[in-house]
Amino acid sequence: MKRAQVRAFTLVELMVAMVAAMFVATSVFALAKHASAFAMRQSRVADATLQSVMGFERLQADIARAGFLSSPNVVRDPAICRNLTALYPTQLARLSSVFIQPVPAGQLSTESTVNGLAPSRIVLSGSYDSADLFVARQINQAGNPVVTLSRTSLGMANIGYTPATGETDLGKVFKPGRALRILDDAGGVQFGEIQSVAGGANPTITLTANPAIQFRGGSTQQCGVRGHGNDFVNVVNIIRYDIMSLNDVTLPGYAAMYRGGPSYESTRRELVREELDVRGAPIAGTRELIAEYAVDLGFSLLVAQGAGVGLSRQTGAGVANFAGDPTGLGAGNGPQLIRAVNAWLSVRSQEADRNSTLAVGRAAGAGPNLLRVSMDPTNATAGPYARVRTLQATIPLNNQMRATW
Repeated sequence: MKRAQVRAFTLVELMVAMVAAMFVATSVFALAKHASAFAMRQSRVADATLQSVMGFERLQADIARAGFLSSPNVVRDPAICRNLTALYPTQLARLSSVFIQPVPAGQLSTESTVNGLAPSRIVLSGSYDSADLFVARQINQAGNPVVTLSRTSLGMANIGYTPATGETDLGKVFKPGRALRILDDAGGVQFGEIQSVAGGANPTITLTANPAIQFRGGSTQQCGVRGHGNDFVNVVNIIRYDIMSLNDVTLPGYAAMYRGGPSYESTRRELVREELDVRGAPIAGTRELIAEYAVDLGFSLLVAQGAGVGLSRQTGAGVANFAGDPTGLGAGNGPQLIRAVNAWLSVRSQEADRNSTLAVGRAAGAGPNLLRVSMDPTNATAGPYARVRTLQATIPLNNQMRATW
């Protein structure tokens, strides 16, 4: 009797329970999947924001140092030995603290062109690898100019120079292809191109034969070096920030980032920093990835146009007039009059995760107000859209505050 009264589940009850459990498990799995995808999206946006902040701070620091131990405008600078500038190679002949020009059309991505974006690139000149002047104990010219440095100067101590590691120590700063600024005992300035360095007891910097170095042989010459220990030298770096693709077979370290497909990797562009030589060619090994998924980089200027006149803001054609015309460096509105640079950098999220745009931030509002970009390769008003983080700052150029010529 007791055994007969024991109650068990029927097959129908077991089937109903199993089906209900499956529905519950499927719902939980779907919710977890969506929550995980949302968390990953937010993490990507946060990563892009953090990286853009770090990259933008690097850009700000480089802009703020522009013109340091260099020249705001090599064509109009009264300290320059002017009869030599016509012999300078391309990039050295237009040396200036700030040079801004549009990114070449062939370098733009479809997302830039579709969204009506016209990013710029900026070239900055100054002494970036060292803050020191180096004492030139002797400068000789017999073929290639040779600068012999004093081992007891503060600059040599700061780079940790020793005769045993001299070539390596000098090579940290005085790299081939960079410009060497020479300041003579009369305050005259001229530039040469570094060819090689040598260490040992008599550390030397060998320059290329062209451009030549001018020597002052008599009292009638007002510009030139005497070459007997009263001259100073320092390196001048030429730095370029550019928005470009790193998806190149010659750059295997970067090409792995580009996966293609629906994640929009094939159209991505990055903010890249690299150093140029005096002829305008990139120096090998100097290319750095500063910020991923960059879509816009732009600038406006604050310039001084006369005594007692307040600073004026220059945009568009004004930027080109003051900082973008290499043939107009000798005009009255040159880069030496720039007192501050307003810069903005826009980076997008890794993938498109919005189906609608915003009133601000489309083609008509491109610039510091950019908030979203369309990922449709043919239509800026069609989705999906990727979120954009835009950073901006006004950076003073303290190194040329007194340049009024």
